Amino acid sequence: MFYISEVIQLGTAKDMASIIYEDLKEGILDLTLEPGSPVSEAALCERYEASRTPVRTALHRLADQNLIELLPYQQSTVSLIDFEAVKEFIYARVAIEDRVIRDFIALDKPLLLEDVNHLIRKQEILLGEESFRPHDFYDLDVEMHEIWFRATGKLALWKLFNVSYDYTRVRILDIKEEKDYKAIVDDHKDLIAAIRAKDLASIHPIIERHLNGGVERISGRLDGKIGKYFK
Repeated sequence: MFYISEVIQLGTAKDMASIIYEDLKEGILDLTLEPGSPVSEAALCERYEASRTPVRTALHRLADQNLIELLPYQQSTVSLIDFEAVKEFIYARVAIEDRVIRDFIALDKPLLLEDVNHLIRKQEILLGEESFRPHDFYDLDVEMHEIWFRATGKLALWKLFNVSYDYTRVRILDIKEEKDYKAIVDDHKDLIAAIRAKDLASIHPIIERHLNGGVERISGRLDGKIGKYFK
């Protein structure tokens, strides 16, 4: 997230409401702003050294995306995560991504496979860095999956998947709380091995395990401290 001085500097070139919106959105998606935490208009005005108009504009944009709960005459909050909606999203994505990868295999693009392998290697390197940030790891994951959607001309579908912000928050929560990075990287390696071997029978089980892994890990902890993050 931005520091105030950075916001002021960027404000000369970019609309203040958009800066505030992007900064708050990043904080919500990477869980710096926790689900259910209060959102004070007055505090945001002070923090960004901005008037109420751009702050309100940013908050309404976030509310339109179900990231903020704006409640008249009550304390607004960061939206809670709808766990059931996340599970339905994964159900649909497993079916579609299985088909997209099959189409990708039929294209037979060895150079694109090397791009996938490179991103997996970057994830492994990232895990060894002192400055490791979970969101950076997640970004590489997103970049990898995008390769077969782009190659098969299904980028519009991919963009739809990437506006499921509750799913994004569950993934980040899984990465931050469980820290089971090896399981995620191993899934990626299994998937690229199946693609290289054109092992169509293995694609669906790997994708299903990979996409459901975070949900299954988080499900076992809903009675603990993270339970308050969910509807």
